[in-house]
Amino acid sequence: VRSPTREEAIRRLLEAVRRHLAWLRRHGEPAPAEEEVSVEVAGESTGFGPFSSGDAAALFPPDRSPITPQEVERYLRLMAYSRADLLALAGDLPDEALDYRASPQSRTIRQILRHIGNAEEWYVSRLLPPERLPPEWESDEAMPIFEFLEMERRTAVECLRRLGEEERAGLFYPAHWTEHPEEPWTARKALRRFLEHEREHTEEIREVLSLQRRRLLAHLAAARSRLLQTLLGLDERTLTGTAAVGEWTARDLLAHIAAWDRWAGEQTGRMARGEEPDLSAAGDVDAFNALAVAAWRNRPLEEVLAELREARAAWVEQMKGWPEEEFFRRRPLGGGEWDFPGWLEVYRRHEEEHAAALAEWRKTQVGVKSGPKALLAASLAAAREELLAAAELVSPEERASRPVCGVWTLQDVLGHIADWEGYLLAGLRDMTAGRPPGVEYVPDEEAWNQAHAQARRNQSWERVWADFQGVHRALLEVLEGMDQAGLERAFPGVWEEETVPYSWFLPVLEHDREHADDLRRACSP
Repeated sequence: VRSPTREEAIRRLLEAVRRHLAWLRRHGEPAPAEEEVSVEVAGESTGFGPFSSGDAAALFPPDRSPITPQEVERYLRLMAYSRADLLALAGDLPDEALDYRASPQSRTIRQILRHIGNAEEWYVSRLLPPERLPPEWESDEAMPIFEFLEMERRTAVECLRRLGEEERAGLFYPAHWTEHPEEPWTARKALRRFLEHEREHTEEIREVLSLQRRRLLAHLAAARSRLLQTLLGLDERTLTGTAAVGEWTARDLLAHIAAWDRWAGEQTGRMARGEEPDLSAAGDVDAFNALAVAAWRNRPLEEVLAELREARAAWVEQMKGWPEEEFFRRRPLGGGEWDFPGWLEVYRRHEEEHAAALAEWRKTQVGVKSGPKALLAASLAAAREELLAAAELVSPEERASRPVCGVWTLQDVLGHIADWEGYLLAGLRDMTAGRPPGVEYVPDEEAWNQAHAQARRNQSWERVWADFQGVHRALLEVLEGMDQAGLERAFPGVWEEETVPYSWFLPVLEHDREHADDLRRACSP
C-alpha cells in the first residue's frame, strides 16, 4: 500500500491484508476469518520501495529467514493461483484491448504482460549467476506474449525448485543487470516479489480495461446528448408531425433508437443468465424497425422520451456490471465473433449517424424560442449524464490534482459549473415568481470565473460535489414546477432585450456538454 503518512499506511495495510486473505480463501487456501485480523508492525525498512518500476525493493525482517522446500512449494502454489487470475483476465483479450494505451505515458496491456514475465526472469537472476539461467531466456523477445509467459513461468519454477540449501538461506547482493547493486536479496524476498508483483499488475490491467470501458460509455453518452440537443428549439407539432428522416418524424426516430436499446438490454440480460441471445431481430432489421416505430407512433412525445432514457439506462447499467474479462471477451456469432466494446461502438455510430441526419433536417425547419418541456428535461438529463460519464475518466485520486481544463482540475470544473448554475437558478427563481431575472449582467466572464474559482480554492472535494449536485437538483425542481406556458413567458432580459425561462436552461446543458468534451479530450489516449 502507499500513503502519505505512516498511520494511513497502517490503516490501508489492514484493508490490504483482508483482501489478501479473501483471495486465499477464494482459492481454497486456509486463512483467518476477517474479524480475526489485526495488524502489528514487526519491522520497518526505510529508503526502499518499490514506488515505481526499477526501484529497489525493500527487504523486510521476515525475508531474512531461510526458506524450506515445503515453503517454496506453497509460494509456487500461490503463484499458480495468481497466474490463473491473470490469464482469466487477459488471456482471451482481443488485440485491440491488448494494445490499448490508456494515456501517452502508460503501457499497453501487452507491454504490462511482457514486463511481468521479464521481471520474473530478473527475480530468479537475483538468486542465481547468469550462467545458471535458462538458455530460453536469451532470445524470448519475439515470442507471442502468452507463449512467452508460459515459457518464463515454467522455466522460472524449475529454477526455484532446484535452489540449494545455501541459495534458500543466503543473502545476496547481485551486481548484474541492476542499477541498485546495494539492494539485498533472499529467496524469500524473491518469491514474495513474484507473487505481489504479478497481483499488482493484474489489478493494473483490470484498471486499464475499466478505463477503456468507461471511455466507450462516455462516448456513447456524448452521442445521446448531441442527438437530443439537435432537436431543441422545435415545437411539438414539428417533432411529431413533420417527416425528418425518410418518412419518419423525429419522434419516430427516437422510438426506433429506444427499441434497439431495449433489445440490446434484453439480449444482454439473457447472456447474464447464461442463455443464448435471441438475434432474430438482427436478421430482419427492416421488419424490426417497422414494428418498433408503429408501436410508438401514436404515443405522446413525453412517453417516447421516457422510454428512450429508461431503455438506455437499463442497458448501460448492465454494461457496467459485467466483469472486465467478460466484457472484453470475444464471443462466437454466426460464424464470426463479436464483443461488447464493438457492440457499444456500433450503437454510438448508429446514434451519431441519426444525429447528423437530424442536424441536416433541422436546418430546413423554423425554430422557436422554446420547445416541449419533456424534450428540454430529457436533454438536460442527457447532458448531465454525458458530463458524469466523462468525469468518471478521472480517478478519485486525481480529482483535485490532475489538470483537465487548462490548469483546472475536475474539482475546479465542477465548482465552476455549480457557480454558473447558481447564477442561472437565481434568475429562474425570479421568473417563476413573476419577476424579471434580477441577476446582474456579467461583462467579464473570465474575471468572474477566476474570482469564483479562487473562492473555492480551499474547499474539499465533498463540499464542491455537494454544491454541484445540490444546485443542479434545485434547477430541475424549478423546471418540474413550470408548465409549458411558464417556460414561454416573456420577461425583460439580462443579455438581451427579451428572454423566456426556457432559454435560461439551455446554457446549463451547453455548459455540461462543453466541459464533458474538455474531460474526454484531457483523458484521451
